[in-house]
Amino acid sequence: MVSLAVCFLHSINRLIPKPTRRYLHYYNIPLPQVLHRQLDSSFLEQFEEILVIGDIHGCFEELVALLDEANAVGDNVLKLFVGDLVNKGPKNIEVLDLVRDSKSMLAVRGNHDEVVLKEYFNAQISDYQLKEKNLWIKSLSDENARFLTELPYTISLPSLNAIIVHAGLVPGVPLEINDPTNMVRMRNIIMTDYFWEEGLIASENPSKGEPWAQLWGGPEHVYFGHDAKRMLQKHFRATGLDTGCVYGNWLTGVFISGPRKGEFVQVHAKEVYSKPKSKVD
Repeated sequence: MVSLAVCFLHSINRLIPKPTRRYLHYYNIPLPQVLHRQLDSSFLEQFEEILVIGDIHGCFEELVALLDEANAVGDNVLKLFVGDLVNKGPKNIEVLDLVRDSKSMLAVRGNHDEVVLKEYFNAQISDYQLKEKNLWIKSLSDENARFLTELPYTISLPSLNAIIVHAGLVPGVPLEINDPTNMVRMRNIIMTDYFWEEGLIASENPSKGEPWAQLWGGPEHVYFGHDAKRMLQKHFRATGLDTGCVYGNWLTGVFISGPRKGEFVQVHAKEVYSKPKSKVD
């Protein structure tokens, strides 16, 4: 039933023009100047291959190992990250320095990147006390904070019919009016009994509704993270790459262009850096 509704909404939304919305961030942190970045073919032609990599969460050593395993250390391979570069893991600053300074690495925002920004800005208030697990944020440079702030919510590659987002997209809703909150937090889609917001509601709760990626009808293929509980997801037009490295599982990437297109690469976590909750976030 939900799948039929999604198909219907895809058709309707192609016919009805939608206004661009303006959003105020629910954490009261700055939005990036560019919410949706697009990489044109002339930019992509600089690279021999393109590798999309799942949630890092400060697992710097595993990231280095994955790049070595994939023979993707050099600038001839474009590396795209699905967000959650930081938080929960051991070497967050090292990850940020590596990605920020690289000519061949780009990322989208994740919900944990936003949590770090929230704590960073709160820590500027003299009487604000960071929790022990967040004390590393005191070492976050202004440069790295600006870098996190300007991470877009999506990166589109029109010539490859692909799009990168952290959590997900609501099927049938134009990219420009997908709520940024959903793009960093959603896991499922709930079909409502009333017809507002396209009748489809994004949900963080994996036990309510159906996985959004299972219902995604394209036309773009979406590469996303955020959903470590479901591990590697391979849907018709969506691939989920969060395989829980920070929880002691795997760091995963997939080539989406070049001679190894469609090949996955994985490295095992060196240890369990964070114990997952019953509801993985």
